[in-house]
Amino acid sequence: MAQRQPQDPRFRERAGAQPRPVQAHAARPGPARPQPSQPAAARPDAARPSATPAVGITVPAAAAAPLPRTNHLFAGAQFAFITSIVMLGVYIGLTSTWTLLAPDFLIGLSLTAAATSLLFAVPPAGALRGLLVLVPTIDMLAVAFFRDTLPNLPTSGLLLVIPVLWLAGGFGVSALPVPVFGAIFVSLVPVARAGSWPTTPGGWGALCILPALVLIMTVTVHLAARQLRAHEGRARIALAAATEAAAVATTVSESVDAAVVFFRPDGSAALRNQATYEQAALAGFDPKTRSGVHVYGADRTTKLRPEQQVINRALRGESFRGELYWVGEPGDQRAIIGNARQVHTEDGTFIGTITVGHDVTDLANAVALREAFLIDVSHELRTPLTSIIGYLDLLTEGHDLKGLGLEREVATIQRNAEQLYAIIGDLLAAGDAEMRVRIALTDLGDIARESVAAILPRASEAGVAVRAEVPPHVELEGDGSRLRQVLDNLLSNAVKYTPRGGRVVLTVSADDDTSTVTVADTGIGISPDDQRQLFDRFFRAREVRDEAQPGVGLGLSIVKSITEAHHGWITVSSRPGRGSTFTVTLPLRQPRAGTPATA
Repeated sequence: MAQRQPQDPRFRERAGAQPRPVQAHAARPGPARPQPSQPAAARPDAARPSATPAVGITVPAAAAAPLPRTNHLFAGAQFAFITSIVMLGVYIGLTSTWTLLAPDFLIGLSLTAAATSLLFAVPPAGALRGLLVLVPTIDMLAVAFFRDTLPNLPTSGLLLVIPVLWLAGGFGVSALPVPVFGAIFVSLVPVARAGSWPTTPGGWGALCILPALVLIMTVTVHLAARQLRAHEGRARIALAAATEAAAVATTVSESVDAAVVFFRPDGSAALRNQATYEQAALAGFDPKTRSGVHVYGADRTTKLRPEQQVINRALRGESFRGELYWVGEPGDQRAIIGNARQVHTEDGTFIGTITVGHDVTDLANAVALREAFLIDVSHELRTPLTSIIGYLDLLTEGHDLKGLGLEREVATIQRNAEQLYAIIGDLLAAGDAEMRVRIALTDLGDIARESVAAILPRASEAGVAVRAEVPPHVELEGDGSRLRQVLDNLLSNAVKYTPRGGRVVLTVSADDDTSTVTVADTGIGISPDDQRQLFDRFFRAREVRDEAQPGVGLGLSIVKSITEAHHGWITVSSRPGRGSTFTVTLPLRQPRAGTPATA
């Protein structure tokens, strides 16, 4: 297959820039037979950007942003603590201004200032980082003095929550005793001031309740923070894996000579490479319709409607491969082979659609040149060969060849001339851009019986039994001579590739809408790899080549073309050494003009 060639001047003019370094950004079932397609890699949001386009997978910025450093988190906690003290100071100023000058309150403010200074003095990394545990510890001491300043405001003790949460969630297990001892200290300051221990159960309860609550809070918060950190670690690993996968996908897409686009389920493009923009520019891509203005079918002249083009078909859920279409204005067109496939996770979740467009212009031009050459040569050979066959017929009819001792020689010449004439006919039929058929009411049963009768002498010579299971009449609309050609080719192949002692069975059946012709043999069979190319022109299976069987590889290609010209289809089922079964399905009535064919 020919590949996209960046050195082509036409691509350089359209690309507008040299290939850019790869950037890794953090971050239904279809119809039975596919319709014509469009550029697989057209850009969904702009036909051609004015600046160099961004290439690669885009990971959401929020997911790609680095997580904040620990000191920044601690600074937020300290800010919340200071804000609470300010609110406490405003309350004191409104209710008891003299308290702002109380020694205990001033000591609390001094401790808070010292803790804040320590927070910003300790480096975010290194051996001294462990000193950060002193910041919430000092804050707890400050709370003890604030609380002692306002014995009639019990809610002042809630200031203890911030440093407790800080110690429980921001440090390891070794820091867990600190908030408990801090709570004990806060509870004992009033006792020390009073100079006596409580004398009632209620007094002892009031003394112990705060440390007990802090202990429960500390353990709970620490376990929750530990689990959160575990989830954070897994999230970091997942993010790293996603970023790495995005970089790999981007690198791969830029390393292949094909236009590659990955669409999210909502239809937006998550990945597209440089070749995408080149093909989109040639096609005249319109982001509103998700289609190109200059997109043509395999004949290079029939424009494809937006709904027939690759992106719209792929986003409707179709999967296909090997679709040939042309992009570009007439006289400056490129041949593209388009593929589309849905992407699912292991559990079956749909995550998007990928389309790939291979530039095969060089190959398409080479094939067209080869076919033109074969057609020209076939026409040149056909005229003299017709004369040879005609003179052989005159020679046979006008002379006693048996008496002259030339009967065998002339028969050999005649047989080989007719074989060559048939090959030339196949070459010309294969070269037709469109298989032409003349539709008329035809009896498929009669055609099948005629084909079997014609192959019997050859089958008898080869030692192969041929049996027909055909109903008396199967009327359908079709080209009788072309359908006879289909059956002759299938029976000829079956007999040719079935060893002596084997058998071939031709079966014809019909239902309300379709007729089915099946040719089954017990021959050499066809490998799965060869079955994928079996109907390609000039292809011959490996088993056939190994046995040096004569042929040019056009018979099945012509069979497929005739079948499709009748709006039917052909399938094959085969296993090496077990024989093959070819099934041709034809509609009994051909669709009228303006009526779509059903597959």
